[in-house]
Amino acid sequence: MANCPKCGVHLRLTDWRQHCPHCGANIVVYDLQERLMQQADIAEVQHYHFQKKIDRLKASFVGSKLAVARIVTSFIPVFALFLPLIKCRLNPAFGDFDGSASLITLYNGVETIGAPGFLTSDRLLMWSLLTLALSVVMWLVHFFLLMMACSKRAKLRAAIVNPLMLIASAAPLILFLCDKSDAVLTGRPSVGIYLYIALQLVNVIIDFAVLRQGIPVHHKQCYVGGIPIEDYFEMQKTMSPEEIRQEQYRRLQEIQDKIEAEIAGESAGNPEESAQDITPSDGEEGENDG
Repeated sequence: MANCPKCGVHLRLTDWRQHCPHCGANIVVYDLQERLMQQADIAEVQHYHFQKKIDRLKASFVGSKLAVARIVTSFIPVFALFLPLIKCRLNPAFGDFDGSASLITLYNGVETIGAPGFLTSDRLLMWSLLTLALSVVMWLVHFFLLMMACSKRAKLRAAIVNPLMLIASAAPLILFLCDKSDAVLTGRPSVGIYLYIALQLVNVIIDFAVLRQGIPVHHKQCYVGGIPIEDYFEMQKTMSPEEIRQEQYRRLQEIQDKIEAEIAGESAGNPEESAQDITPSDGEEGENDG
């Protein structure tokens, strides 16, 4: 249970009534305004910290023209995998395929790839397929990390993820070219794998260019009881809670007076509406004439 807001005595489970059994204060409404203000202060400070994260997230994607371009260059590399990656002919022991293979072909041929002896018969081909899958995973990780591109460790993460992604993207081609075995298939690289590596290279270059240029983060102004939150934090160092509360009431009253003045000014600026409000209707005029 909580404590009594007036006398501070700890309340037991049996103290369920509205009034404190020790001092008789109404627990529900005692100093209610102050308690609501305290809860509002906590909520507004929490909103400020959350708003900072939202502002950084927004800046990561649309904080600059180069950041917007990075979204495109980070998204399109995977589409190159749907183009022909290799032109090959399978060993008759594993099938009768003869043509261009893309990501869709690999997906449809999962059963063939998983057949006994397919990968173990050609280790370089196995590592080529594994590094291709790894490059797609690294691409997903890189795309996810764009949301944290304005955080403190963004450059460190980019320095680790980008080179790994680029190496994983180029490794399938290098391993395939080094593979001289025809135990599983014979073939040659096609346009898709070259375009995939080129787009990943552009992706990495643009990402490093954005980090080097930097992205300005514009934080939305937050308030605590009408006080700009930066001033509120400074006041907490030099002023008592009671003094801060009085300053909050003063500023909130100023805001309320300003709003009421604007409403009054708008009403004064529309005399026709005011005249319509006080002009009697035809029926009223007839009654007056009678």
